[in-house]
Amino acid sequence: MPKETAAVPGPFPGRLLFVPDLLEDRSQIWIPKKGLSGCLCRFKACSNEAREYGYTLCNQYSWSIFLFGVIRMKRLSKFIKFAVITVLSFLILSLIAVYAFVIKRPAAVQEMADAKPYKWNKISLGPEAVSSDGSEYHLLSKKGTSRNWIIFFSGGGASWDESSAAHPIKILNFLTGREAGNYFADIPFYLLNLLDGLTATDNPENPFKDWNVAYIPYSTGDFHVGKRTAEYTKDDGSTFTMHYNGQSNVQDSLNWIYAQADKPEKLLIAGESAGGFGSAFWAGKIAEHYKDAEIYQYSDSSFLYSGKWPEIIGKEWQADFAQVFGFAPEADLIGSAYKGNGSRLPDNAVLLQSYSLYDEVLISFQNRINDQEGPLNAELIADWSRQMRGSVKSLADTLPNYYYYLTDYGLNKKTGMTGHTFATRDVFYKAEEDGIRLLDWLNDAINKNNRYSVGSRFLDES
Repeated sequence: MPKETAAVPGPFPGRLLFVPDLLEDRSQIWIPKKGLSGCLCRFKACSNEAREYGYTLCNQYSWSIFLFGVIRMKRLSKFIKFAVITVLSFLILSLIAVYAFVIKRPAAVQEMADAKPYKWNKISLGPEAVSSDGSEYHLLSKKGTSRNWIIFFSGGGASWDESSAAHPIKILNFLTGREAGNYFADIPFYLLNLLDGLTATDNPENPFKDWNVAYIPYSTGDFHVGKRTAEYTKDDGSTFTMHYNGQSNVQDSLNWIYAQADKPEKLLIAGESAGGFGSAFWAGKIAEHYKDAEIYQYSDSSFLYSGKWPEIIGKEWQADFAQVFGFAPEADLIGSAYKGNGSRLPDNAVLLQSYSLYDEVLISFQNRINDQEGPLNAELIADWSRQMRGSVKSLADTLPNYYYYLTDYGLNKKTGMTGHTFATRDVFYKAEEDGIRLLDWLNDAINKNNRYSVGSRFLDES
């Protein structure tokens, strides 16, 4: 509480209060005799008459002034600092707890024979295997109980020029409401927490739960085929090195797989989004190594149409594409890969595709790659869907062992768009079209030798 110290002479008789605990500058505050109807304080000047006595008259006729509500700024500053530190400490401890007890982490195992069944393992591939930011790259694997294998190519965006390379995907972007970014610059530490669908060995509904899995992460922005190191400049003028190292990473991964998977009976070469392109590109080379296996190549949600693809793959990623993969990239990139696989893969190989009819992520990426600015609208959505369905129809008309699954499952009536990818999400068990679940369609094609296409009615729509 402030203490009364003296009477004040002059035209403003009253009590002089000394308030060292409340005011930063240890000011004196004067209260008139009539009560708390006003105050005089030294640190503001609004009355010439009061200034003669070294005081300022403030709110003389207002009862809204409450002397003891004045807060010492220094103490407030200390309190704010303490509160911020406390909150940050709590957040850090929470993140540590999440990482320790919630985030799934693979075991460090180099040989499949040493791995525990149904547990994820991290395979180190050596110093030449790096992500786009130069950090360590590794392979993930899971041991099953059958002789069948899934080689799965992960998705995760793309980098097609200097500008897109300068904006990788970051968690902070999601938390702050900014654009998510274009690609993963390193392997996310939370990757295993995202994997479900056909990689979920703990789901009894999964017809592939007993298969061995080799999961090829994606952190190079180059559809798993690049082999270039570029020096780029960010928007703020700082420089960074971009490692388009997808081709080397995949080859190192395959070398490990070839040493572990001796003679698989069935081999599913699969991928989603950017990984769907990767699985289609690499299927021919993998099939050459496993000549006696039943080959199934499956791309989920992998259609991006652009006349820029030949230049991106040839100059930006420097992939030596035709020489390495045996066919030339075209504007319909996934279509050119499937047509190429029609001749490169064994005659009995089965080619599979699944698509969400109005894929919101693919539509957005296609527009950005093609330098189309502005929000997505009904025309852009319809154009992408029409192009995708045209590609599917062309493949269905020319490839004898090609089967597709088209669905508008999960259509958002407000946006007019559908979700992105099925293969490693829980929607793998839920998506349904014409009374047939995606899960059952894939199981029938691979495990039951019963192959058919779903959603053919969509091909007839304009």
